[in-house]
Amino acid sequence: MIENKKLLIIDQGALGDFVLKFPAIIRLHNYYDSIDVLCQSGLGRLAVSLGLIENRYPSEAAYVASLFTDKVDPKIRTLLKQYIKIILFSLSPELEQTIDQITSKTSCRIAPKPPPHVRKHLTEFVLENLIDCGLLKKKDSNVEDIPLPMRKSRPKFVDKVLLHPGAGSTRKRWPMSDFLEVEAILKAHGLKPEFILGPAEENLLDALTRANRCVHTLTDMVELARLLNSAGGYIGNDSGASHLAAFLGLPAAVIFGPTDPKRWSPVGRAVTTVRPGLECRPCFETEPVNCEDPICLEKTTPQDVIKAFYRVYSRRKGDEVDSPLRYRN
Repeated sequence: MIENKKLLIIDQGALGDFVLKFPAIIRLHNYYDSIDVLCQSGLGRLAVSLGLIENRYPSEAAYVASLFTDKVDPKIRTLLKQYIKIILFSLSPELEQTIDQITSKTSCRIAPKPPPHVRKHLTEFVLENLIDCGLLKKKDSNVEDIPLPMRKSRPKFVDKVLLHPGAGSTRKRWPMSDFLEVEAILKAHGLKPEFILGPAEENLLDALTRANRCVHTLTDMVELARLLNSAGGYIGNDSGASHLAAFLGLPAAVIFGPTDPKRWSPVGRAVTTVRPGLECRPCFETEPVNCEDPICLEKTTPQDVIKAFYRVYSRRKGDEVDSPLRYRN
């Protein structure tokens, strides 16, 4: 352990970006007694509930917003001075300078993601930058030996499979009609599919309204984690919920279209991504809209998704998938 035991992480990202930093937080616990996070309040509650951090501070608070003004609130000054190191995920050198002036300590500023033209996974990118900052060692760079959560043995077979047809951007959504076909296939196989919708996905509810269909509408991320832990499998688009499902060890098939799985695929012990083999490069981060013929989504069939899902999903009673960590196909 280093002498001062407290580390603060400041992160302004959404759920998916935040979850992809969880493996790095696990690594950092080898060197710090206490790790706290300043982030969106819901994300902070989630990280505390998972035992990844000790304390959380809401980035929405007015005293935090004062970091971007000429008059910094004494409360944030007092808070920042507790830490020997601060990891700042930001593109702003001005914010880094403000923090350094408050603490007289060296912060480690890391870009929120690799440049769009660099096909490097976000988790690898974060680990490499933490090594460059001297917060981790070279031996910590291997993502595949990070002790991620494992699914606990269950007394009986769990046949609930969660389907998430939403995503933060509509550009990343596989057609709802295909999700409904996946639902029908799973039911025909004796499984019990249920749907998840987030707070920005209420427009999908009408397509799912029907008798005998279970639809969970969730706004709280701790509740989302509890729901994921109650299931036996997961199928969804590239979204924050999918990243959380994979991290928790839920056997998951995640559908990619215009986003690049080499950069953004979920990290977990039983996760696979589904995307057709195409010559065109994923354009989500370089183009404002999808192309007129988004074959990256349309060429993925329900049968493709079911086949990928069964590669990671165990149908044997009482059995759980315990495969090596994978974050790319």
